[in-house]
Amino acid sequence: MTTTDIEALYTAERDRFVEDLAGLDDAAWQTPSLCQGWTVRDLCAHLLMPYELRFSRFIVGLAQARFNFDKLADRWARTDRRTGAELTRCIATTSAAGFAVPGAGKLAPLAHLTIHAGDVRRPLGLAGRIAPEAGGMVLNELTSGKHSVSDELLRGLRFEATDADWARGEGPGVSGGVAALLSAFTRRRAAAEDLAGAGADEFRSRLA
Repeated sequence: MTTTDIEALYTAERDRFVEDLAGLDDAAWQTPSLCQGWTVRDLCAHLLMPYELRFSRFIVGLAQARFNFDKLADRWARTDRRTGAELTRCIATTSAAGFAVPGAGKLAPLAHLTIHAGDVRRPLGLAGRIAPEAGGMVLNELTSGKHSVSDELLRGLRFEATDADWARGEGPGVSGGVAALLSAFTRRRAAAEDLAGAGADEFRSRLA
């Protein structure tokens, strides 16, 4: 997969997400996202962090947060005062190439976008519209790539997407849509409730 291919997949997923955001009213922007403590508006501000926070400011901010990245990210999201419409316009201009996180893998921009898009879509009742190719690539990254999730979460189970040609692992089956699997692999318990199969209850117990 070339950089050009990843950029194209990112652009398509970004445009679909921007379409979803463009239809939100003020109440929707204040809806709690799947990221605890963040509204949909906060989450979208966080999405822009890798594009807008330059390295020098990142180091200063990290020091101010006592080198706690989560605290830095939370402060960034909550102190952003842009409206939902303003954030939407900014997200629409992002590109995979502009993802400025030192050491991030080439799939990081796509993973960042698709996972957090799910954090917005699910609580708002919006369909998870992730293209099978993009979703499969991020699922591979989460299960065997640079940013793979804990082996303890996945060991001894077979995961299969119901809306893409993707499967991984051996053991009792756990199946669901790409969007649900992406969210569940990143420990969003609400998404795990949508998963089915003989191994689904075991998987959900590992999230507890």
